[in-house]
Amino acid sequence: MKFFASLLAALSCLLSRETVAATQPHGTLLELHSCELYAGGCIISSEATLGGRYMLRAWHFNDGSFEGASLAGLNLVVLQSSADNLASPEANPGAAIVYLPSDSTANQGAALLAWLKSSQPDLGSVASFQTRSVPMEFSRTETGYTVCAGDFISVKTASIESCTTGACGEALWYTPRAQTSVFTVAVDRASQVHEPLLELIWNDAGRKSVFLGKFGEGTRSENLYVSSKELCGTSLLGGINSAAPGL
Repeated sequence: MKFFASLLAALSCLLSRETVAATQPHGTLLELHSCELYAGGCIISSEATLGGRYMLRAWHFNDGSFEGASLAGLNLVVLQSSADNLASPEANPGAAIVYLPSDSTANQGAALLAWLKSSQPDLGSVASFQTRSVPMEFSRTETGYTVCAGDFISVKTASIESCTTGACGEALWYTPRAQTSVFTVAVDRASQVHEPLLELIWNDAGRKSVFLGKFGEGTRSENLYVSSKELCGTSLLGGINSAAPGL
């Protein structure tokens, strides 16, 4: 009897873990910085104090729910401006604007904000967020990824392997501020940010200033650095837009 009781307890625990994993929000992350993330030491040192003061994070939820609301198919974007280099883990989060999808319900919007505070330790100290409700896009293209949030944000990336911007002595100096399981570095092919609430106009291109990653995959090592090919393989990334090539 004790054996069967132990077996039933083990099966119950396993099923419980599988249920939590199935409902845990998970998907794809894009994190754009205003400084290089993968470069030579001289460039990193020159930007460490005066660069990196802006950061944009975007999440696409493949599936999962939070506080009783389904987040499947939704997008979430956070734009930050700080006096510190936001690529550094010790940086002050500064001021933040949160962009919520205009097609989400009130319950989903509240759940997205609650998930943001609970899952991103650096944002947990922010007392309140300014928010905007806008049409949003987070999709994969033939050359990289595209993120748009209304008329305020447009980001297009390309893989490092597809660009000829590499140089001898370059290395990875930072890891994502967002919680990820696996990530890679990508090139900012073209980004435009115009946010009056932060008095911020931020345009950039051609720099290795983007992290792409997966979140909510608790079974893998946290912040594991992989190549773009490994990240975008079907075994790791899955699909955001099933119509896009290679997914």
